[in-house]
Amino acid sequence: MTAICVRCGGDRARYDQVCPACGHRPDGEGLLVAWLLSTEHLSEAELRRVAARVAKGEVTRPTERMLELARRATGTHFATDQGLGSGERLGLLALSILVTPLPAWALAAWWWNQRPRAARQSLAIALPVSVASTALVVYLVG
Repeated sequence: MTAICVRCGGDRARYDQVCPACGHRPDGEGLLVAWLLSTEHLSEAELRRVAARVAKGEVTRPTERMLELARRATGTHFATDQGLGSGERLGLLALSILVTPLPAWALAAWWWNQRPRAARQSLAIALPVSVASTALVVYLVG
């Protein structure tokens, strides 16, 4: 597989690697665009034409349909995300109740684009524990 950099049009060995020409590393939605600009999605000839346009300074703006295709192909779509296992959910719940729900909030934010199902599961743990612990503190103080 080969890919081109979305920033400079330079060649890369893989779509998820740092560009050797400009040092750009795609992440989040940019990783989806990087996948679209690889031989995973385009032929070698199409890739060369896109590389020439990017090198001239043209901005690549894929449609939502193309981004959805990239999400499915890279496994970042809600339907392809396995989510958290029962042991992971129980561990996160125990940590949230016994220590703090902050790790569950942080994981939800971190996984929001790459693992949407896991992010929602983490939010489903963080939100009620946060509300309950806040209510407990208000009750004990008041």
